[in-house]
Amino acid sequence: MDILTEKKNLMATIYLKAGRAVKGINDTTSIGKACDIARIYNDSGVDELLLYDLSDTREEHELSLNVIKEINRILEIPSYAFGFTTTVRNIREYLVSGCKRVVLNSSDPDLLEILPECVQMFKKERLSLAIDNINFLFKKREEIDESFNDLFVFDENILDSIAFMTSFPYYYMVNSSNIADYDASLKNPHCLGVMGPLINDTLTDIVMMKRELLNNGITVNIYESSMQFDEFNANGGIIYCITQDYRTHEVIGYGVLNKEAFNMSIANGKLHYFDIFTKKIYRVGWQTNNFQYIKAISVDDKKRLIIVNVSTISSDNDVNESARFTEILRKDFTEKNTDKLLEVIYNHICERRINPREGSYTTSVLNSGKNGIAKKFMAEGTDLVLSAKVHDVEGVRAEISDLIFLMMIMMSEFNITWDDIMNELSQRK
Repeated sequence: MDILTEKKNLMATIYLKAGRAVKGINDTTSIGKACDIARIYNDSGVDELLLYDLSDTREEHELSLNVIKEINRILEIPSYAFGFTTTVRNIREYLVSGCKRVVLNSSDPDLLEILPECVQMFKKERLSLAIDNINFLFKKREEIDESFNDLFVFDENILDSIAFMTSFPYYYMVNSSNIADYDASLKNPHCLGVMGPLINDTLTDIVMMKRELLNNGITVNIYESSMQFDEFNANGGIIYCITQDYRTHEVIGYGVLNKEAFNMSIANGKLHYFDIFTKKIYRVGWQTNNFQYIKAISVDDKKRLIIVNVSTISSDNDVNESARFTEILRKDFTEKNTDKLLEVIYNHICERRINPREGSYTTSVLNSGKNGIAKKFMAEGTDLVLSAKVHDVEGVRAEISDLIFLMMIMMSEFNITWDDIMNELSQRK
C-alpha cells in the first residue's frame, strides 16, 4: 500500500457499553440504537467505522458482541473493533462477527504473549495496534512491523513522535469539532485517516466536509459523476428522475432535476429535486432529516431519464418523497423473478403458519415441529447426494428445490427472513 497516494478516510466511532451505544469513554449515557446510528454513518459518506467496546466483563462483552454482529450485517463500509481484546478468543470473536480488523492495545500486559498466535491465526492484515506509549513503539518496532497493518493513536501527546519520527501508517483521534484540526492531521503523509466528535455527530454533513478537505488539497473518497448535466438531452432544462430503493429496486419516488439540483445532488450525496411550480430546489427529506442518500445514478441510452438508487434511514418521508403506488390492473402470471419468487413462497409459508389448512403439505411439515423439519431436511439431503453420485440432473434439480422449500420452513420457525440471510451472506467475502 502506497500511503503517500492513498485516499484519506473519515472513520466514525460507536462506543458500546453492555450492548448499548453511549456517548463516550467517560460518559455511558445511552444515545440511541447502535444499529440506527451505524446505518446513518453507512449512508452519509463515512468511510469506516470503529466499534469501541467499553465492556469490563465477559457478560457485557457478550451483549456488545451481539450488537456488533447486527451492525456488521447492515454495514457496507469496513468496521474495526477495539476494547475487549485480552485473549485470542476475543479477537477471533470480533473477526467472526464481521469486523475487517481488530485493534489490539499496546498497554495490555498480555499482548506480547498472545501476539505470535494472533499473527499465525489471523495475519497482520487483520490486526491494528492502539499505541499509547512511544517507548513501546521504538522498543518493539520489529514486532510491530511484522505483526500489525497500521497504528491507532488516541493520545495527542505522542502524535508528533509517531507522525514525524516514524513512517508507520496510522489513524488519529482528533479531539476537536473544528474541521481545520482534521485537515491539519490528514496532511501528514503517513496518516491513513481520522476519527473524532465532528465525524461522530450524525448531523455533520460528511460529504460537504469531504468537499472542504478536498479543496484544501486532501485526497478523500468523494462522489463523482462520469457525466455532466449538459451532456443530458434535457427538455426545457430539466431531466426526469425515477428513484428506487437500492436494495429492492422498488420505485419510491419520482420528479425532475434541473442543472442546479443535479449538481447539488452530486455535491453532497443526497437527492435534490427541482419543483417546476415554485422554481425552487428542495432536498428530499429536508423536513424530517430522512434524507435519500445516493448509491448509484444511471441514465437511459437517449439521455432523457435518470434512475437514482438511494437508501433512506426511515420510511417516514414527505409526500412524493416515498411514493406509494396503487395497482389498477393485473393479469395472472407465474412469478419468475428469483428474489420475488422466494419472497412469495416464504410469505406463503408464514401465512400457513398463521392459518393452517387441512391437507396442505406445508401445514403438515410445520406441524411436525423443528425436529420433524430437521429430519426431512436430512432425508432430502441424502437424496440429493445420491442423485448427484449417479449424475441424475433432474433428480438434483428436484432435490435442491425440496431442500430450499424445507429451508424456508425452517427459517419461518425461527422468524428468519430473506433479508436476514442476504445480510449474513454479504459478509461471506
